[in-house]
Amino acid sequence: MFSFKREFDFTGYSFIVPSVSVGNVPQLAVDVVIETLQLEPAGQVWHPALIPIVGPAAFEHEPSASITTSAELYASEERKLLVLQIRAPLVGALQKQFFELLADFVRDRKLARVFLLSSCFSHEKFDIRTGPFRYVSNEPYNQSDAAARLEDGQRWIKHAGGVIHGGGYALKLQEALTSRGVATLVFFMYVSEGDNTAEGLMLARMLHAVSGEQLLPVQADQVDVRVPKSWKHLYGTGHPRALY
Repeated sequence: MFSFKREFDFTGYSFIVPSVSVGNVPQLAVDVVIETLQLEPAGQVWHPALIPIVGPAAFEHEPSASITTSAELYASEERKLLVLQIRAPLVGALQKQFFELLADFVRDRKLARVFLLSSCFSHEKFDIRTGPFRYVSNEPYNQSDAAARLEDGQRWIKHAGGVIHGGGYALKLQEALTSRGVATLVFFMYVSEGDNTAEGLMLARMLHAVSGEQLLPVQADQVDVRVPKSWKHLYGTGHPRALY
């Protein structure tokens, strides 16, 4: 299932995983993390549940001759960070096996915690007085030092709905990780479909804050991020003037 470019010791690493959900906001946030930190391409993930895709290099720091596939791993030994980027939906009938194997990998390679990014339909947000960010943490995460960051109720709130509408497989994967005793935080925001690049940047910045791990660089008290070159092609070219 995993093909690494070289050998890594992932003991104690944090693992960021996006759930394919509304507006593709989690994948956009992961793009921001990979590009900003210039993460090393660590390997690829292969499984029948992954719909195959291929494309050119997605990031400025990758060699122009490299290709992009459905699921890739990026790592930083300095920051003890592993990131999975998934660029296609999972085949429904094969999801469970994929989650089980991914959860086994996290447990067996002794990663410290998992941050699962997701998004939810904005019309499911009924409390207009609160911000757009919510979280679901399991018991192992609540017992860790990282849980102290969850007390910032002005920026994010514990999700009490039980279902993340439009949130993809986030809660199912968290369930598989919880059964293996892995500290897992599902972190999501309410969004609407459209140009969601702004939400992707916001989710990346809030992940930096909620993780407490200084994931992204900070300049003059502001989180400094880079936009991937692949974002130039998200929505194609502008409308031809001749149409009007």
